[in-house]
Amino acid sequence: MNLPENIPWCEKHRVLCFSDLKGQDLAVDKVNMFLKNFPKKKAIILHGPPGTGKTSLAYVIASELDAEILELNASDLRNKEKILQIIKPASEQRSLFKKSKIILVDEVDGISIKDRGGLSELLAIIEKSCFPVIITANDIWKQSFNLLRQKCELIQLKEIDYKTILDLLINICKKEKCFVNKDVLTSISIKARGDIRAAINDLQIISRLDESSLVKEVGERNKEESIFTSLQYIFKNANIDAKMLNIFDEVNMNIDEIFLWVEENIPLEYKKEELAKAFDALSIADVFRGRIYTHQNWRFMVYEYFLLGPGIAASKKFNRTGWTNYKKPSRILKIWLNNQRCAKKKTICIKYAKYCHISTKQAMKDFMLVKIILRDNNIREKLKLGSEEIEYLDKHM
Repeated sequence: MNLPENIPWCEKHRVLCFSDLKGQDLAVDKVNMFLKNFPKKKAIILHGPPGTGKTSLAYVIASELDAEILELNASDLRNKEKILQIIKPASEQRSLFKKSKIILVDEVDGISIKDRGGLSELLAIIEKSCFPVIITANDIWKQSFNLLRQKCELIQLKEIDYKTILDLLINICKKEKCFVNKDVLTSISIKARGDIRAAINDLQIISRLDESSLVKEVGERNKEESIFTSLQYIFKNANIDAKMLNIFDEVNMNIDEIFLWVEENIPLEYKKEELAKAFDALSIADVFRGRIYTHQNWRFMVYEYFLLGPGIAASKKFNRTGWTNYKKPSRILKIWLNNQRCAKKKTICIKYAKYCHISTKQAMKDFMLVKIILRDNNIREKLKLGSEEIEYLDKHM
């Protein structure tokens, strides 16, 4: 099957069978036990941190059973008309093309406190369904889910060990025929903190950089994953909640960069009237940002963050679904690549300046001459230049 070139790697390399699902042996055993005993309990809840493979495991179950998947989300559960017209009969009728059927309720913890009807509809589906119901959640321990937990088998997915993630990334590199330094892959694996999806997204971004050899650490990409998560929560979720007010607090990025990210990616999610409303909220947030800088009125930060989060989210009428490839602001990427180039140039000049008893500033100024001098391998050895510094010199000779 030919897949589109721009498909996310986390989708392209999604596991297809239980044996491919690494690091979750206990969860797989519990799933098999649930399927063996069905319909003793009609539903399971796969819960655990983001990126541990909850949705992937649901699709693996469907693949192993040769089952059709009927996928729902929190917004579907609020729509009683849709429940009655589509979901209810589908949960009671056999699949036309597959041996069986599975009902997948993704991210059930997206149901807010106000959506009391959503949980009641979900419980009704579980009670009447003739097929297994699979529910995924990051946090299933809210008090409002007490009855739901009683109706379901709870299966926890744990964070994946970084060595397992590293092996997975190496295999993906082989399949994609791309080369990424193993030290970079190790750094990605460790900083993913058990989040496989984040690690694969990191790898896909780094593999696209023309100068990926410049990347020594993925700390910058780790920050980007935080901004990706924050943007997804705002752009996809039409339900305004307290989390949106603090959505950018955990993003290790200054507010000016966050503005650039939001501005760059709004057109990817919003169209026509929604687009105008989203940019209007962003522009008012920018007005408050200007007042903060000009008059030092820091109390305006509350309004600034409110407009950046709930203000933009309120521009849409319904929840969004699907995966969007958010773009890094091109200006930031150019600055970052240039800084990486300058970093290597500067380390070379520091070593040269110390050896020649001149200032680093003077060595930077005379770098055209320094490059010619450093063609000599003996001088390179005396300065103890690293492999990346030598590669930089050879490339810019």
